[in-house]
Amino acid sequence: MFNVNSIEMKTDVTVKVANGLATYRIQMDRPGIYSARLQSFEGKPQSKPAESITLVRGVRSWTGSTDDSELLNALGQFVETDF
Repeated sequence: MFNVNSIEMKTDVTVKVANGLATYRIQMDRPGIYSARLQSFEGKPQSKPAESITLVRGVRSWTGSTDDSELLNALGQFVETDF
């Protein structure tokens, strides 16, 4: 038996971070709230971004579980346009 409600949409996105490239796997937890898990990072080890990020869609920007607003907005932009 196939249950449509059990399908989890996940997609990978590569974004530029301060000193490299980070690939995150993003999935929707519920409307307006997404999880991003770091899959790979190419850059200096001391510049490695957060392993796991919760993204929350705000009115004009994205907020989440990291202080890196550029990373949040890059991931959020991907969700808005390509997810």
